[in-house]
Amino acid sequence: MFKKIKKKIEKLKKKINKYSYYYFNKNKNLISDKKYDFLIKKLEKIEKKYPKLNSVKSPTKNIYYKFLRQFKISKHKIPMLSIKSEYSIKKIYKYIKKIKKIYPKIKFCCELKIDGVAISLIYKKNYLYKSLTRGNGIYGENVTKNIKVIKSIPKKIKKKINYKQLEIRGEIFTKKKNFNYINKKKVFSNSRNFTSGTIRLSNKNIIKKRKLSFIGYDLIINNKRNFFSKQSESLKILNSIGFKIDNKKIITSSFKKIINFYKKIKNQREKINFEIDGIVIKINNKNIQEKIKYNNKYIKWAIAWKFFPQKKITILKKIKYKIGKNGIITPIGIIKPINIGGVNIKKINLYNLNFLNKLNINLKDKIIIERSGDVIPKIYKIIHNQKNTKINIINKCPSCKKKIDINVKQPKCNLGLTCPKQLEKILVNFTSKNGFNIPNIGPKIIKKLIKYKYINCISDILRLKKKNLLTIPKIKLKLANKIINSIKYSINKIKTENFIYSLSIPNIGISTSKYLSKKIKKIKKFINFKNQKNIKINKLKYKSIINYLNNKNNLKQIKILINIIKKN
Repeated sequence: MFKKIKKKIEKLKKKINKYSYYYFNKNKNLISDKKYDFLIKKLEKIEKKYPKLNSVKSPTKNIYYKFLRQFKISKHKIPMLSIKSEYSIKKIYKYIKKIKKIYPKIKFCCELKIDGVAISLIYKKNYLYKSLTRGNGIYGENVTKNIKVIKSIPKKIKKKINYKQLEIRGEIFTKKKNFNYINKKKVFSNSRNFTSGTIRLSNKNIIKKRKLSFIGYDLIINNKRNFFSKQSESLKILNSIGFKIDNKKIITSSFKKIINFYKKIKNQREKINFEIDGIVIKINNKNIQEKIKYNNKYIKWAIAWKFFPQKKITILKKIKYKIGKNGIITPIGIIKPINIGGVNIKKINLYNLNFLNKLNINLKDKIIIERSGDVIPKIYKIIHNQKNTKINIINKCPSCKKKIDINVKQPKCNLGLTCPKQLEKILVNFTSKNGFNIPNIGPKIIKKLIKYKYINCISDILRLKKKNLLTIPKIKLKLANKIINSIKYSINKIKTENFIYSLSIPNIGISTSKYLSKKIKKIKKFINFKNQKNIKINKLKYKSIINYLNNKNNLKQIKILINIIKKN
């Protein structure tokens, strides 16, 4: 019996850690917040029932976070922990009732729950001295240089308070209008992930251009959270020294008023100019906050009452197909445009051909769309229309027309570089910053070079001639010279890590490429990867590299690339 339960716990932990890793480190939501919270609660319930199987390292007791190497790590003087989330009115009532039983006259400060990234700002002698991410709650990443370019974070505070050290905690976010504008050029899954990725970039100019905002919600003076006795008083002081605060907050002891505040904010949600996903109910008295304190993961003096994911009805108009650099075919549903949470939704991700087949959906069917922060949301429910049109699942690649096997788990086109769309995507990766870094060749030029048959394989891009470029519309002499010079420069400067990344090997990103370059050192040694010793990567990545190098065309391309690099 215990073995089965232990297996169940380990399986749940593995799932939660995987989702947490992608959320915190890859800025990707693999599941909605609601589903993630459900998994945490499920694990908590099992751990409570079987305390012997309880682990200190469990994700129910710790904030999962993997620190990036480029940032120094600093310890928070006071732990910077998460707030427990609930969706049910019963759970919120239970929490408030429990607090009121001990402190009958207690008041609560209810604030907006901003869907952004928590940050700690530390000031000494009125100047911004240090800025830390929440990290794992105990340690955070020092992102001071990046934070200093955000306009709404003062480098110097207005009023002088008698203090040695002042710490402001708050939320960095992006306004809806700004996010929608940026998302037209480059698609980010949601505003929270966009913000998280931005503050951890190495390029300060990009951070500045992305116009992030900040709202403060906590004030710590001389390492004391209760320097001011009330949460509402702390917010007033924050505002007086130059920080934006939540002006929609209410102070109340009435549960009825908390419910009304929740409903009011829920109704105003779309009109608010930044993303929120609920309200936060905090004990207003900071001395009581300090008595209640926290556990390893959550503060106990506050709770988040979250909104359920937003839903709207629309109609499926047509299906388009997207081909990835590794041949995976993703069906995209084009829908009648709807607006959810200030974001215009025109398409939905249908994941793969198998999913589309099992979905039993037809054109003109009504569908209920659920959005929990995602730009390409998910189907919540299908309402079949009798006048619908059956979708014929494709069995050929929409680009090269080669037959594909739709009975496998992940249907894909296996033609590789001879498939024009795959070649195009591989070349975009090849010329990217992490690859050969050829800045003057973008996706549009790559598309034209393939169309004009100047490029048939990846090595052709390094052998481009000026006369070929000048035959392509809109490419004048100045741009042609720039492209040729960029190619020459990239050939001379290419590093092993960038060379490996540029090949578009499935499951091999820049982090693995960097690790491999340290072990292999020279580009030409990558061909003999099988014989390299002391390389520790997981089975999936190892298998991906071996399969890639076992392909004769791939090996031929690598050898040609190495020869081009040698000659220059």
